[in-house]
Amino acid sequence: MLRRILLFFCLVILLPQASLANFADRPEVKNFIAQMVHKHHFVKSQLVTLFNQVKIKPVIIRSVKAPLEQKPWYLYQLLFVTQWRIHEGVAFWNKYHDALERAEKIYGVPPSIIVATIGVETKYGKNTGEHRVIDALSNIAFSESPRAPFFRHELEEFLLLTREQHVDPLKIMGSYAGAIGQPQFMPSSYREYAVHFAGNPKVDLTHNAVDVIGSVANYYHKHGWMNGEPVAVKARTQPQPFGFLTHMQPSRPSVPDGKTKLIELQGYFGKEYWLGYPNFDVIKRYNPSNLYAMAVYQLSCDISTLKGKTDHA
Repeated sequence: MLRRILLFFCLVILLPQASLANFADRPEVKNFIAQMVHKHHFVKSQLVTLFNQVKIKPVIIRSVKAPLEQKPWYLYQLLFVTQWRIHEGVAFWNKYHDALERAEKIYGVPPSIIVATIGVETKYGKNTGEHRVIDALSNIAFSESPRAPFFRHELEEFLLLTREQHVDPLKIMGSYAGAIGQPQFMPSSYREYAVHFAGNPKVDLTHNAVDVIGSVANYYHKHGWMNGEPVAVKARTQPQPFGFLTHMQPSRPSVPDGKTKLIELQGYFGKEYWLGYPNFDVIKRYNPSNLYAMAVYQLSCDISTLKGKTDHA
């Protein structure tokens, strides 16, 4: 008799938990499914089946809470502006020279910036992410993260993207934040800025580097890249009396006048100061971090320098 009573209480306790074991049973997920059905005419039963296959991954939430952009500049620089990325960047440039030249002619974005962006994002396609995008987006979208609304929007875009591309949403892999392919486009960016640069019927940002090159160039172009204009220059500091504000000057006075912003970075031996031009902010449309934009810029400069040396060797 005692055994039956214990069994009864166990069932009472466990049944509510079991009913919520399916991801699609969560109230917020149910609401999202209803919105997708009403707004975009998805089939409810198919979405329920899809979301019940979502895997809970605490590592995703931990990664979102502690992105690399929270590190000091000197550590971030060591991670992304490396000899390997510089040499591989030159090799990538040489391999896709024609596509990069065509992208520059059409979109006005220099090859070095395109190559460096792909290098920072995925090591030229060698590391495109180990998480299913549906898991990454869903884990964050229905969490207590302050960025949950953004990721719910990206989840909506992802489902639309997979329907348009006729691909299985369970098979698309990406980063812990749900970014896709060699350029690590979020689903909304994929839908808006990806281009058929290789001429194939379907854009492929995971395997087709030519599509990747054209899409990255198109992204920067649509966000206002100004061809031939500077990105950033090192600033000189002139100490003022009593230790108050320092006066900033470009380290290269020949740089054209224009709207600039002061960038402060934590170097290994102290603060570094740069002047960022509008193109610097264009890079930040890819990732809103000064560290990210500076890494892309410095890597692009180093790749250009090495390529110039090897071309004339």
